[in-house]
Amino acid sequence: MSQQVTKIKTRIKSVSSALKVTSAMKLVSTVKLKKWKNKMLAFKDFSEALEKVSDTVLRFAEKVKTPFNTPNESNKNLYILISSTLGLCGSYNSNIFKLADAAIKDEDDAIILGNKGLVHFQNGKFTKIAGFNDNSSSQNNSFINSLSSFIINEYIKGTYREIHLIYSEYRNSLVFLPKDFTILPLGKKEIEDSLGYGPILEPTPQELVDTLMPIYLKTVLNSKILESEVCEQAARSNAMENATDNAQEILDELQIQFNKARQGAITQEITEIVAASNAL
Repeated sequence: MSQQVTKIKTRIKSVSSALKVTSAMKLVSTVKLKKWKNKMLAFKDFSEALEKVSDTVLRFAEKVKTPFNTPNESNKNLYILISSTLGLCGSYNSNIFKLADAAIKDEDDAIILGNKGLVHFQNGKFTKIAGFNDNSSSQNNSFINSLSSFIINEYIKGTYREIHLIYSEYRNSLVFLPKDFTILPLGKKEIEDSLGYGPILEPTPQELVDTLMPIYLKTVLNSKILESEVCEQAARSNAMENATDNAQEILDELQIQFNKARQGAITQEITEIVAASNAL
């Protein structure tokens, strides 16, 4: 009986240590979630306004020649996949991988952000483009600039038919879904014209499109990367919260078992003492 008590005490100590770790990680991920969510919301107004302006310009500049409006004649696409570098974030990466496995063909190229994605696709048949793999650098302007410049140059050269971004779309702190977003070619959206006439495009529609499109692409990349970061932190916070709750349940159950085992050991000792005294 004493061995059982010792065994339960060891398990209680082990689960208590795990509970401290998951509680600490939950606190850290919650703080990071709040930080990145504030960044995403602060950037969201700008990105939505720029997207609306871009859609309006493309709608009313129909005679402007731009390579970004039509698919190229290439036989392959480029996919940019955003995964996490760290683990313990629940099904965040597995959902991304499931969508990517179905979308990316053998003849396509891919830019994979995050170590988890690199490990998952290390034996993939498609071509992986190096130079953009460090997901920790994906939150600085130089990375966004170099990635957007690469996308623009390769699309203008006709290397890819379409360029896609696979990321996690944020709905709320509990719901975030993987999404295949087409970066290029740009699609024209139907916008209701409440004024009844088009805007005046200055200095010229061609100059405006040529200047606006690179800015628009950089903004799209930045906003989607921010959104993926928020989803990753939310997934990790949820995973650590579930792990903490599970550890607490196991700890409560072990405490009950310990009390029963301890009571049984005490009862057995009393019984042995009484039996020994009666024998004398």
